[in-house]
Amino acid sequence: MMSLSRPKSSGSKIGPHSDFREAPDLDRGPQKDKKKQNILKIGTWNVRSLIRPGKTENLILEMERLNMDIVGISEIKLRDQRDYWQNNHRIIYSGDEKGVAGVGIVLNKEWGKRVKSIVLLNSRIIMIKLFLNDKEDVAVIQTYFPTSAHIDDEIEEVYDQLDEVLELVEAKDSLIVLGDWNAVVGETKEDNVTGSYGYGRINKRGKRLVDFCKEKEFVITNTLFKQPNNRRYTWTAPGGINKYQIDYIMVKRKQQKNVLQSKTYPGADINSDHNLLSMKFRPSSRKQFRQFSKKQHFDFSRLKDAETRTKFQDAVKEEINNINDDNAPTNINDKWTVLKNSIVKAASNTLGTTKDSPRKPWMNEEIIKLIEERRKYKNSNHIDDRIKYRYFKNIVNREAKKAKEVWLGELCEEIESLLKCGKLEKAHNLIKKYFNQRRQMGNSIEDENKKLLIDDNDIVKRWKNYIEKLYHDDDELDELTEEDENDGNEITREEFMSALNALKSKKACGKDQIPAELIKALDMDMKDFMFSIIQESYDTGEMPNDFQDSEIVILPKKARSKRCEDFRTLSILSHTSKILTTIIKRRIEKKIDLQLEEDQFGFRNGKGTREAILSLRLLIDESLRINKPLFIAFVDLQKAFDNVNWNLMLKILKDIEINFKDRRVIHSLYKNQVAGIQINNSERKTARIKKGVRQGCTISPYLFNIYIEKAIAECRECCTGIVLNGDKRIQMLRFADDIAITAPDEYNLKRALECMDEVMDKYKMKINMNKTEIYTKMC
Repeated sequence: MMSLSRPKSSGSKIGPHSDFREAPDLDRGPQKDKKKQNILKIGTWNVRSLIRPGKTENLILEMERLNMDIVGISEIKLRDQRDYWQNNHRIIYSGDEKGVAGVGIVLNKEWGKRVKSIVLLNSRIIMIKLFLNDKEDVAVIQTYFPTSAHIDDEIEEVYDQLDEVLELVEAKDSLIVLGDWNAVVGETKEDNVTGSYGYGRINKRGKRLVDFCKEKEFVITNTLFKQPNNRRYTWTAPGGINKYQIDYIMVKRKQQKNVLQSKTYPGADINSDHNLLSMKFRPSSRKQFRQFSKKQHFDFSRLKDAETRTKFQDAVKEEINNINDDNAPTNINDKWTVLKNSIVKAASNTLGTTKDSPRKPWMNEEIIKLIEERRKYKNSNHIDDRIKYRYFKNIVNREAKKAKEVWLGELCEEIESLLKCGKLEKAHNLIKKYFNQRRQMGNSIEDENKKLLIDDNDIVKRWKNYIEKLYHDDDELDELTEEDENDGNEITREEFMSALNALKSKKACGKDQIPAELIKALDMDMKDFMFSIIQESYDTGEMPNDFQDSEIVILPKKARSKRCEDFRTLSILSHTSKILTTIIKRRIEKKIDLQLEEDQFGFRNGKGTREAILSLRLLIDESLRINKPLFIAFVDLQKAFDNVNWNLMLKILKDIEINFKDRRVIHSLYKNQVAGIQINNSERKTARIKKGVRQGCTISPYLFNIYIEKAIAECRECCTGIVLNGDKRIQMLRFADDIAITAPDEYNLKRALECMDEVMDKYKMKINMNKTEIYTKMC
């Protein structure tokens, strides 16, 4: 939480506690309380590893005890990169593969919700951008510079990397750079960079740091304030005698007046030889911190209560009935909008939203008392106290490890018991809550010129351009001509209810923000209203806009993903639209399945990856047994699902006699299709989609199967295949777009691949030669 305390002041214009600056005037009558609320308490701490059980919990306990809002941490020695919540604190860190260095930033609940962007550069530099208000943001950079054991070239490399990150900070924003610099700047005042209250004598790397601050116009805050020596040094060398100031917090020189205090907390204890360095900072803007909006989720558990469920149903009905006849909706989009808004408003009024539940603590009171007891002896130089400190350090480590093992054992037993009882959902929720911690890897990306983007609006524009380029097709979707034959049967009430009940709960919502739980909870009158909308969509071919639109969710494929190509773009569709698409899927799947050859194992009843892999293994084993040559090409089609041509797809559906109304629904869903992209609180952008099957749509697997089937049918003439026993010829094995082509020799395999390349080009697809592999077995 934000600190409400203020530094002591003598009341004079020149503050005796600071160097070369005026003391902030905190006594201005009515504005005093307002300014006090705008104070950020931030620190940096070399924690000397967070690997041991209890260290992270220890860090959070110290943050809460000292009312710290944000703490940058270094030398965490954790691998990979993560972004997760623990005990109402957000922990973001960037490690390396060896677990040697590592930096991170820990934020309390208030500031954890304000994170706008994250730059996980490497294991020595991390930056976050925090939303403050409409006028400014706060950029926080945590560093960990190499120790004296490293050569100067490595130091300069980190400075170069820090320059790259600093270029991402806008001039209007507040900037705080902090960390373990492994440099001593000394006690000499230096050109508006350092004050007289440093510690020790400047060394070579200290001079390099001072030069860096001069260049960037930074001031080192923990050299400005007159403090006793035990509030200045940040590191105690082995042996406990020599002490140094090597951790620093810096701000822009023009923001120096906003620094209220900067000192160490020698009493803060995390079993590290470094002290916590803290700064109280008031951002430049006099405008109050604006609350950062956070997406709320309805509390669906309340629907299990019959009374609450009835209240929700009545509230929806009341919202509908309140609409005047003059304002009654006339077209299908307006009808859906009325129903959608009524559901959302009723849910807000009757269900409320879920609250973040803290993780089950295994740090018991006994361990917390041991940590507090250890803290008493941290700064004592008496030999007996040093022995006691080591004793409590060892016992805390032992008890924390033991407590965590016991807690994990009990948790695993509980999960196992739930699985044995068939309570799979509860077991899955426990696993997800305690083990599946969210990884967000940062949202910064590079533009076309490899310039790193961190501003949300710039990132959204980049994604819009990338998605439109990815899904661009010069071949516009043709209009569907009216036909009399095979018009299509009316949607029945049974079909509607069956599709509605098949909706999966606890799934992300599309643009309409209507979850499946609320749709299922509607009473029969409102379900009838929804049924009429679905019927009208089918009969007229007109769709509500929410049925056509999707929301893009971006997930990294690997750590430190920066290029758009290194991310997965997932589409989230409206749950209500899935009622209609499920009905269409059930009508067309049998006709499509009859068109598929036996070697297609993808998205078919009774077949799957296990059967496909088994068939492949049997094929290889049999060729080895009879000593017959076998050549297999494992073909990878480049973004196959995203390159389906809509006109070709609809022509194929007509050729296999899919009813006109069913095809018209598909045509309407694809026509004018757009995808929405939004990062945090950025402006929402939409990208035009012109090709590819819709991700997350229940029909898409079947549409792709029939599309690729027609392409493969043209390839079969050139595929010799292989005959092992009997007369059955095996040309290929397939799972959706994964294709294994067989041949008896290299010539026939090459011929089959060349033929497939030509055919796929005709169907707007391309073989990815970099990922296509060849297996050969010679006699």
